[in-house]
Amino acid sequence: MAAPTRGDLEQLLHFIAEAESIGGDQPFTPDLLAELGRLVPADFVTYSELDRVRRRTLLKVVWPDDEDDDLELDDEMRWRVLLEEHPLCLRQQEGHFGAFKLSDFLTQRELRRTWIYDNWFAPQDVEYLLEVSIPSPFWHTKAFLFDRGGRRDFTERDRFLLDLLQPHLARIWLAAKTRRLLSSALAQLDRVDEHDARGVILLGLGGEVEFASPPSERLLHEFFPARSEGRLPAALLEWLESGDPKPLIRRRGERRLTVQQADGALLLEERHEGIELTAREREVLAWVARGKTNPEIARLLWLAPSTVGKHLENVYAKLGVKTRTAAAARFLGSIDVEGGDGESLGS
Repeated sequence: MAAPTRGDLEQLLHFIAEAESIGGDQPFTPDLLAELGRLVPADFVTYSELDRVRRRTLLKVVWPDDEDDDLELDDEMRWRVLLEEHPLCLRQQEGHFGAFKLSDFLTQRELRRTWIYDNWFAPQDVEYLLEVSIPSPFWHTKAFLFDRGGRRDFTERDRFLLDLLQPHLARIWLAAKTRRLLSSALAQLDRVDEHDARGVILLGLGGEVEFASPPSERLLHEFFPARSEGRLPAALLEWLESGDPKPLIRRRGERRLTVQQADGALLLEERHEGIELTAREREVLAWVARGKTNPEIARLLWLAPSTVGKHLENVYAKLGVKTRTAAAARFLGSIDVEGGDGESLGS
């Protein structure tokens, strides 16, 4: 593998610094994709967020902008490609989020004999593809795609840089999400109720509490019962001082409190977790919601059909349902409650 040069690493650090300094509600703008396209040279760079369970595009940003990039494929055919035909999408759906090249799975000769080449890649003048993803559940996937035409494939240097960058991309996305939630919470301050599920704490330059909304006072009291009035709890102070970019999570029975930091403020959000499904049970249920049979799910997840059946038996028991349809409906409802992101970053 060709080792990255000092210039490569300096460019990588420059991109991270620029992305984190923007501080907007949307994490990956066309300008930032342009920077990525200079770090890993590509004809096109695409960032997309998809709900693969309900077959919805949540967000798509492309650099350079091309108004004529839509293929003449109907919606059913497009989702067939994304869910069942695209080698890199299939790898992501198996839970592998690192950087992968199309040539990891197919030679150029093999690729050009496929249906997906004739109907997807060739019409877009794509010969080589590199993808890296932010670890995410099926119902809110987040992926970056780098396209090249011509005769030059992506290199191991390109893969190495994207693997280095991936955790920073996850942090940038989470920071932007927190800013959106914080803006929404601040906009509601004039009509906030103590029993609301979301609260805000504004911090001074020294980390002292300058303002705490009524819901945040209630949540601090209930989840940190030993704290002193008017001061942040010791566990919360320790988390702040550690500089840990991941949210602080506290649980009390079926209630979960998430604390996130952004722009000199803390956002507190309470959720009721209800019935806990394992990661594999949620994965199986996501495929059930897409209409897949047990043998199809077994093939997609590299499991025995009997193992898929056992997971579904456990799901039915936990959810108190008897049919696949009822289980899928409960699952889709839980996505709405979670706001679509679920446990996408391992929280």
